[in-house]
Parts: sequence; C-alpha cells; structure tokens
Amino acid sequence: MKKTYRDSIFVNQRKIKSKHVKVGDYTYYSGYYHGGDFNDCVLYLDEIDDLIQETDELIIGKFCCIASGVKFIMGGNQGHDYDNVTAYPLEILKSDFAGYENKSPHAYRRKGDTIIGNDVWIGFESIIMPGVQIADGAVIASRSVVTKNVGPYEIWGGNPAKFIKKRFSQEKIDELLKLKWWNWDLQKILENMNTLLASAE
Repeated sequence: MKKTYRDSIFVNQRKIKSKHVKVGDYTYYSGYYHGGDFNDCVLYLDEIDDLIQETDELIIGKFCCIASGVKFIMGGNQGHDYDNVTAYPLEILKSDFAGYENKSPHAYRRKGDTIIGNDVWIGFESIIMPGVQIADGAVIASRSVVTKNVGPYEIWGGNPAKFIKKRFSQEKIDELLKLKWWNWDLQKILENMNTLLASAE
C-alpha cells in the first residue's frame, strides 16, 4: 500500500473487508492517531451483512480526505425500529438464523446507502450516520455527527451537524461541479496543480 503525508494511506479496494463498501481512487484514510486502517472506520458491516442481498452500502468517491477516527455507522440491520412496541430485536432469541440470509430481522429497518461524493474532507473523529449523503466538495468539521444530507461545497459541523456556510459563491460552485476535476486523468491533474491548489474565488 502506498503511503502519503504522515502515514495517510490510500484506501485499497482489494483490502476492504466488506463487499458492501466501495471507495474511489486516491481517497485516503489518516488513521495514525487511532492505530488502525480504513476497515476500522466502517461499523456494523460483517459476515452476516455480506449474506444479506439488500444490505445498505457505503459508497465513497475519489480524492476524499478521511481523518483519523472517523466512523461510518452502517449495516443492513442497523437502526432499531422504534415504531414497534419494543425496539429490542426479539428475533435474536430464536435458534434459527437462516432467515437472515434473505431478509433483515423485523426489529430493524434499513436507512439506505451512505454516499460520500468526490473531494470531500471528513474531519477528526466525525460520525456519519446511516443513509446520509454528502455531496462533492463538502467539508465536515472535526467530531461532527452528521445526521442529514450535506450539499455540494458546504461546510457542516457540530452534534448534530448543522450547515455553517458554503465554501465558495454559488456561481463558483456551479463551475466546479461542471468541471469535475476528479474525473481527469492523473497527468492532467498534476499539470494543473497550481490552479487546483490556488484560491477558488
């Protein structure tokens, strides 16, 4: 695995443990303060979830920066159904678990795929709740708990995370979303580093 600044490591799709997690090129996880790799960021996706065909997925785009200690709350069975009389998953008291391969236990409800766009920066020890979508260019402040969708090039922070501001003017955001620099080939990106690392406004 190729290392970058301060042992930040590009996420290697081949080394991700769950088939329900997909990560784009050049996205890295800086796990040096928590002593683990990217798999430690993804909670509640294990072998049982891999057997379930309809398990929610975690999809992360290209060139994302994931800081140390970030957690994605996942799992097709995650999210206790508090509309029931009890939120306790009584199905676990059965001895027959065969039904888990085809259908999630009734005491749980799916939240939908968690989708992170391209060029997203997720700060130190942030928690991303199930089913959240974070759009291209967004920034999540350290130790935020993200419970709602985040728009493109927006900055959110807090617990629960709230909108703080847009990174740029709406006109510039529209330009950047049209540009989609993360889809360029690597040579073109390197040739345009001075532009990409300059102020956008």
